[in-house]
Amino acid sequence: MSAEHPRHPHADELPRRLIALGHRVTRLGHSGLGRELATDPPDVVHAHSWLSGLAALSAAQHTDIPVVQTCDGLDASEHRLVKRVVGRTAARIVVACQDDAAELVSSGVRRSRIAVVPVGVDTKVFSPEGPVARRSERHRVIVADDGADLVRAALRGAPETEVLVPGDRVTPELLRSADAVVCVPRRDSLGRLALAAMACGVPVVAQPVGALADVVVDGITGVHVPTRDPRFLAQVLRNLLADPVRRCTLGVAGRDRVECRYSWERVAEEMVRIYARSSVQCAAPPLPATDHSGQ
Repeated sequence: MSAEHPRHPHADELPRRLIALGHRVTRLGHSGLGRELATDPPDVVHAHSWLSGLAALSAAQHTDIPVVQTCDGLDASEHRLVKRVVGRTAARIVVACQDDAAELVSSGVRRSRIAVVPVGVDTKVFSPEGPVARRSERHRVIVADDGADLVRAALRGAPETEVLVPGDRVTPELLRSADAVVCVPRRDSLGRLALAAMACGVPVVAQPVGALADVVVDGITGVHVPTRDPRFLAQVLRNLLADPVRRCTLGVAGRDRVECRYSWERVAEEMVRIYARSSVQCAAPPLPATDHSGQ
């Protein structure tokens, strides 16, 4: 299996998980890719950006090596033509959520070529058990960078609640100290903070965009807030912070959901199955032509 320089979170963690399962993974760049594939043909090439997908398809066009394409948010700045070319030629297109799958279908990609494989979370590192960061007696809400302004506006009149925006410095210790985690991004999200919070048994309040719509199950593992309305969000947070039993119930369900669907082990096993199906598809001989002459 081959993969090029990381862009999508799959490319950061997936190779290590595949190696742990006994597979050989080689990272390749665009330069000399065709020569590399001819010299040491892999079972599959896994590209992690649209342009990398084009390079991989070009290098593999005279071989039976399947190309699997992973992409993250399908924003409007991506070239629609590139998506269509890769989407119609790659053995599989892997997206992180159902919203991205629907976007690809609207771009002309057949649904049968699309596989939804979420971003994973390390359930051993992020878990309910372990050290807890120090905090005051106030409620603690942790917020993703994108959307922090909305949460601050919602809780402006709630001095009994502190709002933390950790940025990239999210640790399991910090998450365990939170009463809730809020993800209300303006744009599509891969849901990584929500997954880490759920893995730690912390309920999530989320705007259901991108992967968040799949990750957070409304009323089961967290609460959906459908609009960027600070008064609506304030009421949801007040109700949740005032109900420790509900927070505990949501947190337990969130941990269960992560273990069943979003562990990196589960993601890696799912990708291996996609690689295998892609290899079989590329190796299958074309169907013989049917004679309709009646003779």
